[in-house]
Amino acid sequence: MDVAGVLRERWDLKAARLEVLTGGMNSATWLASSEGDAWRVVVKSVDVDDASFGPGLELAVRLDDAGVVSGRPWSSKGGRLVERADDRQVAVLEYVSGEELGKTAADRTSIGDLLGRVHTIAAVETGDLQDWLRVLMPFDDYLDLEPWIRPAVADAIARATALGETWAWLHGDAAREAFRRQPDGSVALIDWGSALPGPILYDVASAVMYADGSPEHVVAAYVRRRPDLAGELARGLDAFLHVRWAVQAGYFAWRIGNNVLTGISDESENRKGLADARRAFGG
Repeated sequence: MDVAGVLRERWDLKAARLEVLTGGMNSATWLASSEGDAWRVVVKSVDVDDASFGPGLELAVRLDDAGVVSGRPWSSKGGRLVERADDRQVAVLEYVSGEELGKTAADRTSIGDLLGRVHTIAAVETGDLQDWLRVLMPFDDYLDLEPWIRPAVADAIARATALGETWAWLHGDAAREAFRRQPDGSVALIDWGSALPGPILYDVASAVMYADGSPEHVVAAYVRRRPDLAGELARGLDAFLHVRWAVQAGYFAWRIGNNVLTGISDESENRKGLADARRAFGG
C-alpha cells in the first residue's frame, strides 16, 4: 500500500517521514510525521473483512470525548474514520507516546482502574451470552489441531454460560502494552481493533491473563472504581479466565493452521501462544 499517497489523497497530510511499526498481530501500522514534527500519527491498515475496526474507532472517539486518551482517529477529507485502499481498511490515529505499563503493583492497579472507568463510560444493555460466545469463537474448524483444544474450549464455554450479567463496550485485548503512562501520570489506552460489546468479565480476565494470572491488584482497583460489581467479579472471573484462554487456544490454532505470521518473527511464536493456553488448562 502506498501509505504516503493514501495520507496525501485521503487525509490531506504530507508525510516527511514514515516508519514501519511492528507488533500488530492482525494489522499493519506505520508512524508518520510532518516536517518539524508539527503532527505525528499512526496509520493502521486491516483486512477489508475486519468487522471490529470501524466500531473500535468510534469507541475511541467516544472515550476521548470523555477524557480517556485513546489514540483518537482523525477524520479523512471525506469526513470518514475509515477509508478503503487496495482492498484494505485504513485509519489515521493520533499518536500516543508514553511508557508501556509493566507488571508492578502500581501498573496493575492502573490497568484495573482504567478498565473500570472505560466500562462505566461505555456501558451497554446485557445481551445474549450464548450468541456472544459463538461470535467470540470463530475458530471451530481449527479446534482439532491438537486433541486437548476442543474439550478445553467446550468446558470453558459451559462454565461461563450462566455468568456475565454486566456488559459494556470492551477493549477486547487488554494487554499491558496497550496501556501507556502519560507524563502527567495518567494512563492512556490505545489499540481498539478488537473492541466489541460484551460482558465486562472478559476484559478484566484479559487484563489478569496478561498480568501472568495474578488478579490481586487489577481486580482490587477495578472494584474500587466499580464497587457494584464486586460480587459479579468474585463469581465469574475464574470462568472468564478460562474463556479468555479458550480464545487464545482457538486463535493460535487458526494461525498455525493457516501459517499466519503477522506480528511475529517465526512460527515458533504461534506454537508458544498455543502452548501457553494448554498450560493454563492444566496440560
